[in-house]
Amino acid sequence: MGRFSIILVVGFAIIAGGLKLNHSRLCRDAQDISNEKYLEAAARNTTNSVINLCMEQLGQNFGWKDGFSNVNMGCGSGSAIVEDATDDPSIEWNQVRITATGTYGGESQTAVVTVRQTPFSEFAYFTDSEPPIYFVTGDTMRGPIHTNGKFHIWGDPVFFGLVSSKGNFWVGTGNPEFKAGTNFGCEEIPLPVDMSIIQGKAQNGGVLFGGDTNIEFLSDGTLNWEVFHDDHHSPVVDSSGNIDIGTINGVLATIDDHDFYIKGTLNGRVTLLSDGDIWIEDDLLYASDPLTDPNSDDILGLIAMKDVIVADNAANRNDCQIYATIMALDKSFEVENHGSGSPRGTLTLVGGVIQKMRGPVGTAWWNGSIKSGFQKHYTYDMRFQTKAPPFYPILRRTSIVSWYE
Repeated sequence: MGRFSIILVVGFAIIAGGLKLNHSRLCRDAQDISNEKYLEAAARNTTNSVINLCMEQLGQNFGWKDGFSNVNMGCGSGSAIVEDATDDPSIEWNQVRITATGTYGGESQTAVVTVRQTPFSEFAYFTDSEPPIYFVTGDTMRGPIHTNGKFHIWGDPVFFGLVSSKGNFWVGTGNPEFKAGTNFGCEEIPLPVDMSIIQGKAQNGGVLFGGDTNIEFLSDGTLNWEVFHDDHHSPVVDSSGNIDIGTINGVLATIDDHDFYIKGTLNGRVTLLSDGDIWIEDDLLYASDPLTDPNSDDILGLIAMKDVIVADNAANRNDCQIYATIMALDKSFEVENHGSGSPRGTLTLVGGVIQKMRGPVGTAWWNGSIKSGFQKHYTYDMRFQTKAPPFYPILRRTSIVSWYE
């Protein structure tokens, strides 16, 4: 019995010794892991600090590309490379990519951050002023919307994007739903007035037209053009041709108060700037529909120094579809003769509208049915939250598109 007791005591001693050894090892491992995690966190914080320095510089000058090299960040150091589309064509024209590395205590962490200047095309809806045209029950808006005036609301429309206005509130009655919140009483966002940069891009790398111009986009990635004079309904063609969109920088423009007349199916990325009006003569479609193909890279931006008008013609008397982000700087996006004639079906817009003042597209009877012009059906193109037409006007504010570590 005494021998058995001795064996038990020795056994327990061995087990206790093993447990103590394991406990010591676990304590050392935990300390090592804790130190490693601390160094990782410190290196990551150093990386974030370098990125914040870059963001501050880009906020002052978006063309800044100096970056940083081994800048002292307390006990650590950081470096950053800043690249744009001239360094890597895969980067969007209005974006830069920051690759930053922070080092602390021998540990390094790297982050790649894409930053962009916000283009006006991000808005699903934008006006400089709002006439007494109401958002009503049944209206559903997606994407950010803004006015420098006050919104008119009657009933229970639903807004899925941020709603902002310079006015302190909205006018009307009802219970609108603001799913993404509101920013009433914010600062005014002025419409752009200087298009010289875009006109310069058309003259150098794009196409600059000196007269009224017909444009027909073709699904093969080209477009047909005609410069003409006299009445558009019986034009005298001065010159014409075909352009492969892939061979230009994507910018087409007119000068001297001349108009564009456009239609067709776009395969590519184009910004079209008219020094006068833009007339939509028939459907404007994409070769790849972003509503069904998330990989679609077809993008159209329309900018008119005057108005963007859906023409009253035979092609547009039975529905009209427009895929584009539209900017009308003088007045409105509107329908020609919207208040006369028979109903023309549905005006479908996939994209967004930026305009001086909200324009009419039709009239309605007291029960809501269309009396003349179009019933409207607008859908926000969600790609405009991260992408933009070539050299589209910007808001001069920066935002983060992506952050990878």
